[in-house]
Amino acid sequence: MESPLATAFLRNHEVGLYVLESIPDADLEHRYDKRTRTVRAQFAHLHNVRVYHLQRRGKAFLGGLTAFGRGAEPGRGDIVAALAASATAMAAFLAAVEEKGKVSSWHGPPASFLGYLTAHEAHHRALVILTLRLAGAKLSKDVVYGMWNWSKKGSFDAGHP
Repeated sequence: MESPLATAFLRNHEVGLYVLESIPDADLEHRYDKRTRTVRAQFAHLHNVRVYHLQRRGKAFLGGLTAFGRGAEPGRGDIVAALAASATAMAAFLAAVEEKGKVSSWHGPPASFLGYLTAHEAHHRALVILTLRLAGAKLSKDVVYGMWNWSKKGSFDAGHP
């Protein structure tokens, strides 16, 4: 049986990759303030938070995943690989907690944990988009609107909206 929570999380992950892949390498260095994360580090942070929650709530699903170090600025390939691995692990974890009906050390049902995860990742995608706009490096309208084409048949079949 397919897990609706895992499926929803993987859709969220695909949207994040869609945004990341649309950003030119030079624009990954932008930040909206000198004391904030770069665009690159925003995406690394998403992986780190996934790893944190697996360490805290689902160690059996962690495998060999490790977080990027504090202040790390990994390359695009390393970020994409890390996000893919942590998304797979998180999807397996969500499927298991959905079946169990409980998330360890979480007050609320598994669906509320998914809501937290997706809200957190959407927040950081918004920071990325804002950062790019402030730097004068806006995403194309096709990308900005493409993030919302979930209902179009096949929109995610190829991994992108």
